Amino acid sequence: MPLSKIQAESMNLADTYAFSGTVSGVGGLVKISTVLASNASSVAFTGLDTTSTYSMYKIVMDDVTAQSDNSALFYARFGIGSTPTYNSSSNYNTVFVNAFSNVAGLQQQGAGGATQMWLSANSSSGYYMPGDTFEFLSGTMDLFRMGDSNHPPQTNWFLGYPISGNVQCTAFGTCTFVESSEIVNGTAIQFYMSTGNINGTFTLYGVKS
Repeated sequence: MPLSKIQAESMNLADTYAFSGTVSGVGGLVKISTVLASNASSVAFTGLDTTSTYSMYKIVMDDVTAQSDNSALFYARFGIGSTPTYNSSSNYNTVFVNAFSNVAGLQQQGAGGATQMWLSANSSSGYYMPGDTFEFLSGTMDLFRMGDSNHPPQTNWFLGYPISGNVQCTAFGTCTFVESSEIVNGTAIQFYMSTGNINGTFTLYGVKS
């Protein structure tokens, strides 16, 4: 029986990948699949479930850029249900912190009741997602309570990226649905830019505990 399904979505292409092997051992990472995005409208991982085989998921991101340099914010949405619908209603509670190498102090970004989760970049600082040849975002995201009919999904992330030639940026945060919305059974996550398309390598791991 397939353990997970990964779907990469682009403006003109939608490819589906499936992992159907067996998992043994406890406490290890199991690589499920890697998606290479090139000028894609979004990247999505679907069929995620932490109630049976895996206790959580980890996504490793590398060489992630916006197609248009220094104009986009990095967003994501949860997908709900067996054939996921990416929830765009005002139900996301996000908080993340941005730090910049040449700026004193930290900038906290909070969004309650937003239509998506906000992962990185900061419009008020003037530092958006990188897109130049020598700039890219890398980092990890952890996913909890996926495919759970009693709890909303939750994610935590830690990302780093240079921007504007000589500014190193760090973004770390967490997001879930607002409790009053009672949105459960989150089975997918979708990555995209606030404007333009996305590039990068996204690798999904299952964690067995």
